[in-house]
Amino acid sequence: MLQQQDLGDALANPSDMAHHLSRRARGLPFWFSVATHGTEAYEEAMEITLQVTREATQLIKNAPYLELLLEPELSIIIFKRNGWTPEQYQAWSDKMLNEGRAFVVPTTLNGETILRFCIINPRTTIEEVAEIINSLE
Repeated sequence: MLQQQDLGDALANPSDMAHHLSRRARGLPFWFSVATHGTEAYEEAMEITLQVTREATQLIKNAPYLELLLEPELSIIIFKRNGWTPEQYQAWSDKMLNEGRAFVVPTTLNGETILRFCIINPRTTIEEVAEIINSLE
């Protein structure tokens, strides 16, 4: 049963006691960022990541030891290393993470172990991605 809150002479408004008022305003950080940097900064950042994605996709297509599994629509690249077992994917991923070079974890597609790049940081360069791709050779 809802208990009345003692607000003195003010009337209690049940909407002031709703559960959603205890959560942080999730949209506020984004709004502040857009207000500070403008939509053009977001557009530029997105275009940079999409360009790196296109260039990385071409590097994967050109590497004879890799196979692109799906053409990227945005900034996710799905590919595999020909001839690798799930254990080899995991060992490579662990090595990259332990060296602080990249965080690329194996995943599965239709029961097959594969790799997936998700390029979201506009500071990521094609040179950095090429280094990761070359480490798969």
